[in-house]
Amino acid sequence: MHYSTWFENPDNKLKIILLAFVILLLPFLILSFFVFPTTDDYCHALGVIDMGYWGYQEHYWKTWSGRYIGTIISATQPLSYGSYLGYKIAPIILICLYAHAMWFFVKAITLDKLITWQTALITFLLTFVLIAELPIVSGYFYWYTGYYYTLADIGTLYLFAYLFRNYVSITSKHIAIICLSMIILIGTNEYTLVWLVALTGAFFLFGSLAKKKIQYAALIMFLVALAFGVLSITAPGNAVRAASGLYPTPLKFNLVFSIQNSLVTGVLNFSKMAPTLCVLALVLIPFAAQLYHKREKDEFKFLSVHPIISLIVFFGCLFLTYFPTYWSIAGPPNLRGQCVITFWTLIGFTYNVFVITFWAIKKYNSNISTRFGLIGWVIALYFVTVYTSNFNYRSAWSDIVTGRASRFYAEMEARTQQVYDTKEHSVYVPKLKNTPYSILIITEAPDPAWGSVEYNNGCAEWYFKKKFFLK
Repeated sequence: MHYSTWFENPDNKLKIILLAFVILLLPFLILSFFVFPTTDDYCHALGVIDMGYWGYQEHYWKTWSGRYIGTIISATQPLSYGSYLGYKIAPIILICLYAHAMWFFVKAITLDKLITWQTALITFLLTFVLIAELPIVSGYFYWYTGYYYTLADIGTLYLFAYLFRNYVSITSKHIAIICLSMIILIGTNEYTLVWLVALTGAFFLFGSLAKKKIQYAALIMFLVALAFGVLSITAPGNAVRAASGLYPTPLKFNLVFSIQNSLVTGVLNFSKMAPTLCVLALVLIPFAAQLYHKREKDEFKFLSVHPIISLIVFFGCLFLTYFPTYWSIAGPPNLRGQCVITFWTLIGFTYNVFVITFWAIKKYNSNISTRFGLIGWVIALYFVTVYTSNFNYRSAWSDIVTGRASRFYAEMEARTQQVYDTKEHSVYVPKLKNTPYSILIITEAPDPAWGSVEYNNGCAEWYFKKKFFLK
């Protein structure tokens, strides 16, 4: 059989995509077996042990953060229940759940109009681009304390999938479920909070203007998002942390500084993603054209927004995402926060590609090819090049193949056992020799896994109730 004929078979295309998906996720699943609790994991575990589950919630609400769902997630630390195995199982579940959420999202935004291999291809490419563009893999997939960022993104995919599927005939039940979902997601982190409040506000405003009457369903969703956003922001813990002296700079609460840096950082980070996003668009546009021609009456109403409005909302939300951080601490979001922004950039860009394609075909009767031809091979070569050169993918395989991840795990086990076996208050522990970038957040501290007395990071010391000295 000629190879071109073999590739034309939809079942064979699906097999290739599934194989690519396995290759894509395999190193990250393997690395899960070498994950060990680090830094703040010990603080949160000790907090639950000392204060109890709900006492921990109250403490962090009053002294540190308004992330009322984020602290619930952090309080599930396996170490609180004496488990180290949980830190290996959690990322496996998380990664698999992410893949399913992305598949669920793609099926919803395409309303099941594409054949299976096409849906799988879009799911694969969105997942591929996300992982490639993440500023830090370790803090997004493997650091338990930061899982409220990752779970928020997963939940957002399910939320949008639910919205797309029920957009045409939203009932009171749908509104209640969407509002409950937003209440949960807004309580996870401030970046998701900003996006959901801004999007529901835009949905209400532009929807009401377009139909020349108040859209009460959209208004309810916006008011719920706004109310719980305000609740999270005004939590007493945020004020306590702001006044703690952790961010000693006169540039805090400087409007001009915050606006300038939010714009610059937003443009800079988007420009870094732009090349890959543009190539991704070359894949999405033919599929969007197929969907336009396959649509039936009242389908894809959620794509009927004018591109100018959609783009203004998209880039406006990107700006707003950076502003609160520059306003409150006069600095950019931490890398885990930037992972959330990367997620929203990818999803927002994808949505806008569909919106613009639908609009262009409808307004100008554009003849957009629904087949890839030779350009398909060029696009495939581009993504292969990205895979072989991207830091996140290279470091994941490198940590496995060189044995760095396994040696790190062996070191952490040995050091932990030494701490348990030492009866004295002071423990002289060996410095880490292996620091796998994929599963360990690398910091300037002499010991990025436990911190050290030199950097006043006492999480592991507090948990073990001993003083560490590196040797």
